[in-house]
Amino acid sequence: MKIAFCIIDDIDSYANGEIQTTIKNICDFTISNLQTKGYDVFVNKNADNVLKEVSQYDYAVVMSPGTEYINGNAFFTALEELVTQDFFIAGHVLDRTMYDAYYELHHQCYVINMVYYKRLQSPTVGVLEKHVSHTQVEPVRSLDNIHDDYTPIFVAPGTRKVGYANRCHGWNLLRTAFENNLTVLVFEDNIRNNKKHYYPESEQDYYIHAEYIEHKFNYCKEEYVHIDNTEWTTGINETYQQLVLPASGMLYLDLVEQGRVIFYDYNKSALDYWQENCPRNDNVEYVFVYTDLLNELSIVDHIDPNLKTLVNLSNIFCYEGTAAKYSLKHRLLAQENLVSVLKRKIKNIKINFSLKANAGHS
Repeated sequence: MKIAFCIIDDIDSYANGEIQTTIKNICDFTISNLQTKGYDVFVNKNADNVLKEVSQYDYAVVMSPGTEYINGNAFFTALEELVTQDFFIAGHVLDRTMYDAYYELHHQCYVINMVYYKRLQSPTVGVLEKHVSHTQVEPVRSLDNIHDDYTPIFVAPGTRKVGYANRCHGWNLLRTAFENNLTVLVFEDNIRNNKKHYYPESEQDYYIHAEYIEHKFNYCKEEYVHIDNTEWTTGINETYQQLVLPASGMLYLDLVEQGRVIFYDYNKSALDYWQENCPRNDNVEYVFVYTDLLNELSIVDHIDPNLKTLVNLSNIFCYEGTAAKYSLKHRLLAQENLVSVLKRKIKNIKINFSLKANAGHS
């Protein structure tokens, strides 16, 4: 299935400049993450316009910049399972009748089956409109809720016409689905629990949810220790006299027989763990450097410039744990400066990335 991700750029509407900056940082990382996984990404300020742009795809995931995908590949595994089902719309469907409004398709993330979308003559999404009297057929909904009393577990076409005073986001897609007897799926936990939305339009809501950003940043910097390797798909199989790599895993054992291994990390717990536990070869010198490559070049001072060297920069400059704190511009500059200094200093060098900061992202 061809799946496009459509990011609706509403950053200008966020509650303040600090929130705008942080969400922009997160969104830049999200774009990198999606493209690395092989998805095409489109950014537009208007959902209706971008949906026409991706009409050749089978499915469109429409999302807010204030949404990020967490827990590794879990969301994407769930998404690939979701699109094996027959539906027109899948998302967070909210019962807004307590506000005298028709049902809402929450803008944080929803999936559209583009085959049905084109068959229905490309219906508009439907924007928030207050004080607009209208009559719709009220959907049938479950008595039970996912949480609170406005999050039904399922919704289906109804028969009773009801007058409403307001319209919420996605009202027209929902109306079109129900009137054509097409399935609307409510996201299940396998999708809900593997993404995070920060509600950036509201300072009160945002700062509650932004605690997750701080928790993740501090956890990655102070606690998280990579015991096993989770990368190295570049097919490197030659040996080196000197390796420079994050404190993570034991792939270095196959790449150096005699020489030096320099472990670096901004997480002192990870560095301390590997200093104590890494298997050692009598013919290899092991060096441990506590450094933050996003903010300094001190790692270069520990490298012997005369040895055949592999430097693994992994995903240091495009890392989920730090992305919210650093702009794409900062990450790009730090990446370019380090690569430039390394190439200038070391005579025989190979530099490896698993994920780079990419200037093509906006």
